[in-house]
Amino acid sequence: MKLKDQIQRLQRPAILLGNGINRLDNTLPDWKSLLQRVGGRSLSFEGLTYSEVYDFIELRDGKGKEIKKRICLELSLDETDFLDYHREFLKIVQLHECPVLTTNFDLSLKKAGNLKKYRTKNKGFTRWYPWDIYYAQESLIYPTDGFGVWHIHGLIDYSESLRMGLSDYMGSVEKSRRWFHRGGAPLFKGKDTNNWRGRYTWLHIWFNSPLIIVGLQLNSQEVFVRWLLIERERYFKKFPDRRQSTLFMDKGNDPTILNFLQNFNIDHITVKDYSDLYS
Repeated sequence: MKLKDQIQRLQRPAILLGNGINRLDNTLPDWKSLLQRVGGRSLSFEGLTYSEVYDFIELRDGKGKEIKKRICLELSLDETDFLDYHREFLKIVQLHECPVLTTNFDLSLKKAGNLKKYRTKNKGFTRWYPWDIYYAQESLIYPTDGFGVWHIHGLIDYSESLRMGLSDYMGSVEKSRRWFHRGGAPLFKGKDTNNWRGRYTWLHIWFNSPLIIVGLQLNSQEVFVRWLLIERERYFKKFPDRRQSTLFMDKGNDPTILNFLQNFNIDHITVKDYSDLYS
């Protein structure tokens, strides 16, 4: 079963896209290679998550801004990069008007689809959290209205936005939690209004659309994403009439994440080949 089969089964789902598509196209480095490029080949990863390794590099070198700018350069594309899988993926999601939420910093989808940059009418733009920026063929009123590519961990257009270290992710948690809980009592007090703070950002997609996860290992490295999935399930448990399906697609069974999937009502779909995740 391929991605397009699941998209057709659900009603205009959002796609949460990880770095798997870049590894399949062999266009950009994986997390470990990227950290080694900016921090040195002698880095020790033993007992550390990648975000903790990044924090160590920042503490050691004391040049956070310069490191993130270097990462942006490492993730820049050139004319020879192979983007066929990206184009195949875009054909499907554009045809079905699916929003795309990506954890990737790079702009390979923008390049593959010749997409334009847009910004919603959200108030108060910040280069640290450009959650109202998306790439598409046309502008949208609400993020859920149609196809657009949203970078939930930041993007290389704004080096300050890159969520690399654990402190970066905790900043995203703190900001988003204020928006949808707004004080914390009752839970989702902020989200349970028509004009909630995140309605013109990708967070509106997160709570209002079916979700298919592809190209993402979803292991303990994914601090922010896993927390968001827990909050998504918490939201649906409080408002069962608003529940949307959540699917995780991969090749094979990774025993390290099966318990997480089961505990938070995420359906597991296995494909025959990695290319099936994007076609």
